[in-house]
Amino acid sequence: MEPIIGIIENNSAKVAQTLNVVLADEFLLYTKTKNAHLNLDENDLYRKLMLFKGQYEQLEMTMDSIAQHIHSTGYNIPATLDIFLELEHLAEQSQFNYSGVELIHELLEDHESLIIRLQKKAVYFGNELQESGVGRYMMELIAIHQRMRLDLKIYL
Repeated sequence: MEPIIGIIENNSAKVAQTLNVVLADEFLLYTKTKNAHLNLDENDLYRKLMLFKGQYEQLEMTMDSIAQHIHSTGYNIPATLDIFLELEHLAEQSQFNYSGVELIHELLEDHESLIIRLQKKAVYFGNELQESGVGRYMMELIAIHQRMRLDLKIYL
């Protein structure tokens, strides 16, 4: 395999595998956010619809970006629901009759969990693999999730 620009050749499989896990978590969070958008109650409906719509659109862009990073390693994305469910670390939605506040609390917990996981991955990429560029990319994802988390907290 030809060396990947910006990634140490021996690390490309590890980078791709780790990014696939991140992509799986992002996909589950996207699905839960989309579900929140579709199943809101009547309280403050329009503002919450716009909040969730903006967030699932941001998550779509984030997933596309992660996919591009995976492709840059020379590996494919295992984009099936079965594989994503095997890889992801977030929990599927536990119930379907949520109020807007309950949905927001669950999404907040997921963003917080993902931020912690991304921080660990940033350290892994930067320190263990010496892939500072991928580590910086994890920091960019953390910033996205921190902004989304702050936007959600406004509605509590």
